Amino acid sequence: MANLSGFTSALQGGGARANQFTVTLSGGGASGAALQGNQFSFLCRSAQIPALTIGEIAVPYRGRQIFLAGDRTYDAWTVTIFNDRNYSIRSALENWMDDMSDIGGTTKANALSSSAYYANAWVKQLDRNNTPIRTYKLEGLWPTTLDAIDLSYDANDAVEEFGATFRFNWMTIAGAGAGGNPGIRKPSSSSGGNYEAEGGGAAEAGVGPS
Repeated sequence: MANLSGFTSALQGGGARANQFTVTLSGGGASGAALQGNQFSFLCRSAQIPALTIGEIAVPYRGRQIFLAGDRTYDAWTVTIFNDRNYSIRSALENWMDDMSDIGGTTKANALSSSAYYANAWVKQLDRNNTPIRTYKLEGLWPTTLDAIDLSYDANDAVEEFGATFRFNWMTIAGAGAGGNPGIRKPSSSSGGNYEAEGGGAAEAGVGPS
């Protein structure tokens, strides 16, 4: 029978809250102080827990179709960032992109090797006591787009913000809900160890920089 007490018991910990999160960057092109320190975590206004997508293979058989699992793909990952007076985060991201392809009139690229510009990102879902309950580590991360910042004489009572779009190659997942086992991600036990081959089991994901 449906009842309120059963519903509240099922919604463990009062539910995960979309405004309880932190995002950190590390390594490669994100090696600058503005991106690796707490400043990025504080000024990152919004982010996403990335979607998981597996393609499908349609196989026809006698007028019917069966569907098999295809290849995994990851969508672009976007964040929205408050712009501080020193343009600290914006400048660091512009420099990161400049290293990959010169912003000026030349055709050079300072970071020719992917290992020089690939970074890692950690997206942590927190509980209301600021304790991480789920961690997503995005690996091989680099920025593809910095959104425009609109300027206007009539833009009052607002702090500038801008969007940034990143690509990453794979991710790992770690952590369980504060209530215990529900939500935990275990390495694949199927033939071939698919999850481990993609970048390690949950233990390898870690929790990232503090």
